Amino acid sequence: MSSTKLSEIKSQIAELQKEADEIIKNERIAIIKEIKDKLDNFNITVEELQRKGKPAKSSSAKSPSVIKYRKSETEYWVGRGPKPGWVKDVEKKGESIEQYRLPE
Repeated sequence: MSSTKLSEIKSQIAELQKEADEIIKNERIAIIKEIKDKLDNFNITVEELQRKGKPAKSSSAKSPSVIKYRKSETEYWVGRGPKPGWVKDVEKKGESIEQYRLPE
């Protein structure tokens, strides 16, 4: 292959690369506009996209759990989750945790 032919091919490659870059640039603009429109139409936030599409948690504040059992000011339990040490101790002694239940 002659160097002239190689030069022509390299020139063609450069011209085709410029065309490809221009097509990509124009397509990107159209795609970005389409995505923005869809985000607006469906009220999708960037944060939701970062969560990989999982819906946002409710924005309403959670109410604190109601204490169901109280032994002292610092020893209490809401009745959910792992039992605190004082509850385990009460049960080890054979006592009923119900004696510490607060009236509803």
